[in-house]
Amino acid sequence: MGATPLQVNEIDAGGHPVVLGDDALKQLDHTLSRAGHTSLFVLGDENTLRHCLPELLAHVPALRQARTISVQSGERAKDIAVCSDIWGHLTKEAADRDAILVCLGGGVISDLGGFVAGTYKRGIRWVVVPTSLIGMVDAAIGGKTGVDLGGVKNLVGVFHDPIGVYVHIPFLRSLGKRDLLNGLAEMIKHGLVRDAAHWKAICKAPLHDLKALNELVQRSAAIKAEVVKLDPREKDLRKVLNFGHTIGHGLEAHSWESPQRMLLHGEAVAIGMICEAWLSFREGFLERDLYELIAKQLMGLYKPYQYHSAEHHRMVELMRNDKKNKGGEFRFTMLTGIGSAKVDVPISALQVQAALEHYRLLVRNGAQV
Repeated sequence: MGATPLQVNEIDAGGHPVVLGDDALKQLDHTLSRAGHTSLFVLGDENTLRHCLPELLAHVPALRQARTISVQSGERAKDIAVCSDIWGHLTKEAADRDAILVCLGGGVISDLGGFVAGTYKRGIRWVVVPTSLIGMVDAAIGGKTGVDLGGVKNLVGVFHDPIGVYVHIPFLRSLGKRDLLNGLAEMIKHGLVRDAAHWKAICKAPLHDLKALNELVQRSAAIKAEVVKLDPREKDLRKVLNFGHTIGHGLEAHSWESPQRMLLHGEAVAIGMICEAWLSFREGFLERDLYELIAKQLMGLYKPYQYHSAEHHRMVELMRNDKKNKGGEFRFTMLTGIGSAKVDVPISALQVQAALEHYRLLVRNGAQV
């Protein structure tokens, strides 16, 4: 009798596959066993190496002799100095161009690890095993890598496709509600810019039910992969995935400087989506009732972030180095409906400040949209 077929769903993201399903990690084991590598390394943070690495090794025997590299958890790991430490470690371990780096973690680990892999010896192979919801549906897919510089998100990076992205849904059991909501923001974005039915399904989803979440993860990953395949280098269509991110990145960077709590990426993007949906309405792209529906849903899911009007100027300054800007102008993705969007819309700093003030007043008035 032949071997039992693996239970996987493989999605084509153009430059790499996204492998989901019960046997995704078994598929990874087969891939690594045939990859012809000289050495294997697993990059993770203290949390993923403690909570997820044992399960990864149980399913992927090919990694049991791999050497591990640990970095601190959180956005601060996305730093050139951390990259230098990892490059130095790989050099000390005599990693050559046939080495493979396996990135076990959320969006920070895939951004950082992919950049390290894309630049070490002009590029070595790498694999992503996302352990967070935001990694599974968005950050790990598409070959975008990068680190922060001078308080600006992802300012330095390269496009470097992994061998594949291997999604193991049970890793989500290790996440709390805040981390799940962090990833849910990107899933909401996918629905808002590409798939109204997906948006509606997410609005009704029970976050505690991994089975229900599994179907939504597969759809979100498919949306991201579809867009990436059509526009791998973000020349046009892929820019729709930036909805909520220009203002969101500014708010996220601002929160690093603030005495308040630091925003997670998805939390900042959720606020950015409220602001940018409002701009979409104000600029005549989106009906008012649709904006109000979006804002009500997002305000109900995410804790309010408070700031003063005097801080708008700094937030705008943090947005000026955004990669999507062109000729000194802000370029935004505007919603034209739930499930559709328009890219490269010029927006002024004054308009951005008006959107930030609109959100501030929503918070002050108890989220009365």
